Amino acid sequence: MKIVMLGIRGVPARYGGLETCGEEVGARLVQRGHDVICYCRTGSPDDGTPECRGIKRIEVPRLESKATDTYSHSFLSFCHALIKVKPDVILAFNPGIGTLCVIPKLFGCPVALNPDGFDWQRKKWGGFARWFIHLNANVASRLVDQMIIDAVSVRDYYASHFKYRREPLYIPNGAPIEASENPEIIEQYGLEKDGYFLFLSRFVPENSCEVIIKAFEGLKTDKKLFMGGGSVLDGPYPASVIQSTKDPRIVFPGGIYDPAHVKELHCGCYALLHGNQPGGTSLGLLKAMGFGACCVTLNTPDNAYAVKNGAGVVYELSPESLRARLQDLLDHHETVAQYRGKAVERIREEYLWEVVADKYEQALKAIARK
Repeated sequence: MKIVMLGIRGVPARYGGLETCGEEVGARLVQRGHDVICYCRTGSPDDGTPECRGIKRIEVPRLESKATDTYSHSFLSFCHALIKVKPDVILAFNPGIGTLCVIPKLFGCPVALNPDGFDWQRKKWGGFARWFIHLNANVASRLVDQMIIDAVSVRDYYASHFKYRREPLYIPNGAPIEASENPEIIEQYGLEKDGYFLFLSRFVPENSCEVIIKAFEGLKTDKKLFMGGGSVLDGPYPASVIQSTKDPRIVFPGGIYDPAHVKELHCGCYALLHGNQPGGTSLGLLKAMGFGACCVTLNTPDNAYAVKNGAGVVYELSPESLRARLQDLLDHHETVAQYRGKAVERIREEYLWEVVADKYEQALKAIARK
């Protein structure tokens, strides 16, 4: 099949979960003999790169603002793909481009859409943007040939609130299972094995940064809190997070993007602190589980589903709740190893990328034009 992916920033993945899903699934579809093309936004460090892991890259511009970026880029991508590339099927990402899915329908090209959770609930959006994204998600469920949902709660919401042409298909995000290879890497950050709690996510309100900092400040421990993912240069909110504490045990190294460093930081931490609030399966959480980290995650339906059967610890959205869970791990360190082992078992049970790619291939084959 000739498969086009669009609606994401592009590959290689440098930003978030949708990009990672696109790269990991796309690369495996290439290995299975398919021709995969991904539309990428201009202005990235990868401009001019012809391909990524076998995925062909096509760069198109966009209107650069928070409100118009994804929509304008996806519009141009749809038009270019249908006129120039003529794919057998389109795999789109992001609920905010649902109304644009009328374009491939006019050309007789089937399209599948992964809407990535309840994007309209994110705090970064204003009232109109939330309404517009929700409208697009509703329209998409009526237009597209297959909705691919990465979380059980989101699948159930779409099935009960929207009309759809075909029943939404649950395909979770994935993660690899990897072990430490260069443990000395963490020494570059002044860390030692099991000597720190790890937070490695973007500094945005829905990742519960303030709750995590306040919870840690009240802990009686000489371990550090390594808060990777943001700097004062990233905007007012990241700056406010960093300036909210004077605790010398809390370290703010900025963004960390080297895959080897990301892996070793996970493998070396005492526990991973995860605070993702919106619905959907968090790739960051799955990745940490695949690295064998003891994961302490916010109690949402999808986070709790990911760490079910003892694969992690859940807490409520308050510093007191999180602090109690962390203190319990400090007081009963033998349980940390148990959580680590069960986390890897959970990934092997449901979330391996190879299995995820198989399901995407079957879904796209089912709707591709012959």
